[in-house]
Amino acid sequence: MLAWLIAIWILIAPTTMRIVVGTILALPFALGAPLIYIGHRRSYAWLTLALAAPLALGLTEAVANGAVRGWAVTLLLDVLATFLLLVGYLRATRSSSPPSRTAP
Repeated sequence: MLAWLIAIWILIAPTTMRIVVGTILALPFALGAPLIYIGHRRSYAWLTLALAAPLALGLTEAVANGAVRGWAVTLLLDVLATFLLLVGYLRATRSSSPPSRTAP
């Protein structure tokens, strides 16, 4: 969903800068989707970090650009929902045993 919202942001007023920034923002999710589908747990962890840039974009657009405030709020809600789902999966699948201490 995040990639679609970023694509809509690009289509609202297509400029070279929006295309470049939108591609950079959507790239982690395009690369992470197949890894999540396969079940790589670490991809869930790094995708939570990749949510920082769309969060910053949504907050900036919500405050500074009244024309796209509805889109920005939708992006912020989607970022929050995605973050909660990723962290929820990570917490549900963590090992119940404590980490081993092999170092002296």
